[in-house]
Amino acid sequence: MYSLQVRTRRVKCDENKPTCYRCQEYGAFCEYKSPQPRAAAPEPTPPQKRCRGLVPIQPRPLQLVPSPSDPFPMDEVEGRYFRLFHEKLAFDLSGYFEAPFWTRVIPQQCHHEPTIKQAVLALSALYKSAISSETSTVNVDDEHVKFALVKHSEAISSLRKALSSGKPQMRLALIASLLFSCFESFHGNWETATQQVYSGLNILKHLSEDERQHATDSLNDIYLEVGLTLRRLEMQILSFLAMNPILEHPFDDLYVEEIILDIPDRFTTFNEAFTALTYLAVSILRHSRASARCGDEPGPRNSIAQQQLHLQGSMDRWNRAFEPFFLEKCQNTVGREYLGLLQVRICAWKLETMIATSTSHTEIVFDGFIAQFQRITHFARYLFRKDQEIRESDGSILQYGMGLIMALFYTATRCRDFTVRREAIAILREWPCTNGIWHSLQAAKVAEWIASIEEDYCCGLEVIPENCRVQMHSLKVSLQKGVITVECVQSSVDGVLQSRRANLEWP
Repeated sequence: MYSLQVRTRRVKCDENKPTCYRCQEYGAFCEYKSPQPRAAAPEPTPPQKRCRGLVPIQPRPLQLVPSPSDPFPMDEVEGRYFRLFHEKLAFDLSGYFEAPFWTRVIPQQCHHEPTIKQAVLALSALYKSAISSETSTVNVDDEHVKFALVKHSEAISSLRKALSSGKPQMRLALIASLLFSCFESFHGNWETATQQVYSGLNILKHLSEDERQHATDSLNDIYLEVGLTLRRLEMQILSFLAMNPILEHPFDDLYVEEIILDIPDRFTTFNEAFTALTYLAVSILRHSRASARCGDEPGPRNSIAQQQLHLQGSMDRWNRAFEPFFLEKCQNTVGREYLGLLQVRICAWKLETMIATSTSHTEIVFDGFIAQFQRITHFARYLFRKDQEIRESDGSILQYGMGLIMALFYTATRCRDFTVRREAIAILREWPCTNGIWHSLQAAKVAEWIASIEEDYCCGLEVIPENCRVQMHSLKVSLQKGVITVECVQSSVDGVLQSRRANLEWP
């Protein structure tokens, strides 16, 4: 006897009944099958009589066999969405490296916490809507989104009920904040997503020292993973706001603790490098937005300049610690590990350029970084192509880590070399994907409009002259149902600044 689930995962079954340990660990439904009696070996078939035709694979019907100990069994529809999460979405959320929090802990918790179960089903249904669309975007009118909204509402109600019980529910509230943040960002509600992110970070901050000291190693690992994932979500939101400095943000005045980084002389693991860059990216994005919105008063400008020097020093230290680790791992360019490292390297190039240009208010400054922009587009195309080869089927890429959309949008709008910027836009269109609240096709539409109004003045020149460029610190992008409103200020040939505005259909 052996469990079908563990056999498909190619791990050893401990044959415990009614639910084997491996299935309990992965939060999967456990089903046993008796081994078939061994038949006598058939006579070998002569080569000339072998059939070369393909035998069609018959689809296996969905079988839900709930464990007797499962207090919250799922019906057939819920089971399909749960399976989608367990087999695909959890790995997309993890990025290029395995994250047991998404692939093991969350599926386990679905069988014990109704709040987490409903939130996971809601997120999975949104994901299903996106991968069912030709543009990999959520279709607000389809049955998957309707199901997602119902489950999301049920998750909120369940959390309120749990919090009103009087029992300590800090861990549940923390994980729920994370799942709600993912749901709202994927649904495009960046303001609500921001609320949930900062709510989760606030819960994490106020977890008592006593509770942390008495927590098990596995529970502390959960706290670390949730905290890092919330920071990644915050990074995606801040990247949208840094590229969109005029847009008002309800959390602009929120006091945020300074992130103190302890960067080693050399990174020894990917997680170490990735975590450090995530926190550094959050600081650089906050700085970039503050610099774009800062006036000409000497006090604030001096503070911004000092912050720029500090962040440049941190970025230099990160590069020195990452480079030998990166070169060592690049000896093997096959597999997902190399793609994960390359994704981090691309985002680091973008952050270097952002911090180097953050205090300049002239668009000509970006002309000194064309080589970096070329590297970003070259390796981004390579990464997307290899990622597609690794995936079993074409589908939405949903990443809350170091997504590439912001790096490509930044390249398409700051680089005025015609070939490079058009390549960045082409990549955004060719591989539709979602990084937090960013969707590549939204970014492509905005970047294409900016490129077109600049190129209209240039009559085929390979590089846009400075007196024809959009002032990127004036950009304002508003995302609404069915339309993207873009506003900016553009220089004209006679030196007069013009206000430009467009409503772009979406999707």
